[in-house]
Amino acid sequence: MTRSRDPFLQALDSLRLRAEQGAFGAGQPVVIVDEARRLRVSVTPVREALAWMAGAGLVERAPLGGYVSVSMDAAGLRDALAFRLHCLRLSLETVEVFPSTPPEVDAGAPAVLRTRLERLVESGGSTAVLDAYRRVSARLARFAVAEARVFEDVAAEAEGLSARFEDGDVEGLWSALSIYHHRRMDSAPLLVLEAGTPPPDGAEGAS
Repeated sequence: MTRSRDPFLQALDSLRLRAEQGAFGAGQPVVIVDEARRLRVSVTPVREALAWMAGAGLVERAPLGGYVSVSMDAAGLRDALAFRLHCLRLSLETVEVFPSTPPEVDAGAPAVLRTRLERLVESGGSTAVLDAYRRVSARLARFAVAEARVFEDVAAEAEGLSARFEDGDVEGLWSALSIYHHRRMDSAPLLVLEAGTPPPDGAEGAS
């Protein structure tokens, strides 16, 4: 008999994807009982998954108990983007060789770029910078759908930025990363507005 999938991993994968896609309204409670019913698991793995996500910055603990989705205004979004850019700059100052091309990622050019950037920070050699980068990137993940709505060229943009890795030009890559992040900082109010719009039904599982 085939063992059913680990309920914790099932809950974590589903809840993390829903959080990243903005399925929960900004600052709104994540109802554990409802999520357990949706996933057809007990409340325990859902509660454990949310605790893990809180540690990763994907949800926040509510003052009176339970969890709420991350709420970020335009100023907070700009700060988070600026901090992520700073982490990338620190890594570029220490990395000696750009990381190799990642294996094929089915989710498209933006996902490939995210993988490359994390590998770049990892190659910088600082565990503290890597942990900070991963945490702020987790908080920014929910804006990926909004970016695709606001910017029509996200795939081409990601492909162009990824191509900079092949050049081995640190200053050229830094310039491209700065343009990439400042474009989003300048559009922060619109991105926050778009991120507050729930995805259409059936969007879970989309890349």
